[in-house]
Amino acid sequence: MTNQIARLLLIFLLAGWQGAWAEPAQPAVAEPGAAEAETLRQMQAAPSRGLLFAISKNGQAGYLFGTLHVGKADFYPLDLLTTQAMAQSGELVLELDASQAAAMQAGVQRYAMLPPPQTLDAMLSPELKQRLHARLDVLGIPPASMQTLKPWMVTLALTVGALKQQGYGFEYATEFYFTGIAQALGKPVTELEGVDYQFQLFDSLSLRDQLIYLEESLGYLEQAGMRADTQALIGAWLGSDVAALQQITVESYQHAPRSAHWVKQKLFSERNQRMAAKIEQMFGEGRTPFVAVGALHLTGPDGLPALLEKRGYRVTNLYP
Repeated sequence: MTNQIARLLLIFLLAGWQGAWAEPAQPAVAEPGAAEAETLRQMQAAPSRGLLFAISKNGQAGYLFGTLHVGKADFYPLDLLTTQAMAQSGELVLELDASQAAAMQAGVQRYAMLPPPQTLDAMLSPELKQRLHARLDVLGIPPASMQTLKPWMVTLALTVGALKQQGYGFEYATEFYFTGIAQALGKPVTELEGVDYQFQLFDSLSLRDQLIYLEESLGYLEQAGMRADTQALIGAWLGSDVAALQQITVESYQHAPRSAHWVKQKLFSERNQRMAAKIEQMFGEGRTPFVAVGALHLTGPDGLPALLEKRGYRVTNLYP
């Protein structure tokens, strides 16, 4: 899929993009082959998905795209507007580049592992241990595989397992789609945060707070409504519904009341401020970024579009 899209994009780039097929002043470009033509047809037929904003200041331009960290094969290709915006930009900017497997594994070893001889089960009450093992069994995750991990990492593993059980894979995350295009076009892929920064956020939690986060997340996964909430989130992303995504963000805090302040401040508000400052730095360096971050970072008064508007940027929702 990605190679077809990349070939199509190269043809479009050579043709000068919009209207270039019929522009007599442009150099002649070979007609696309069957694969490229089919990919173009799919892009033209694809609905808008995710969130897409154009951002500009002092004559410079870039884009914000709200991603989904999981997905399905039939989410792709994305529509022509998004794909063109990506190809026209000077670089792809992600929260972190998850395609760098060695860096991801090093981060796990550095931040997510319990120091020997500690084990996860030894930290849990009998009741929490029983509930956790039962949920792991439901998800098909061997409890023994969790024993050397810190509670915050186990919480993430539970979430990944639950999403996988519903048919959503991280291999179909929007970030990988864009990374494949960027690599095929020779565009740099840069990080706003990086794996160390993100893992440090979770690892900064005290053991007590990690256990609270685990218990609250486990309780949410045990509820029948979790599947419906996931469908609502993904449905809002597929429909480019920024208002619904904002409402989902607000409601998500109710599922973990004791962890909500940390989640809101550390995982959203503070990170968004930091990302906005880095985007402004990129503009100051004359760069033209296509910034692809989780869609929930683009909603509400603390979202990147609102923060950049406060910094004097013109922000236009291209999927209103």
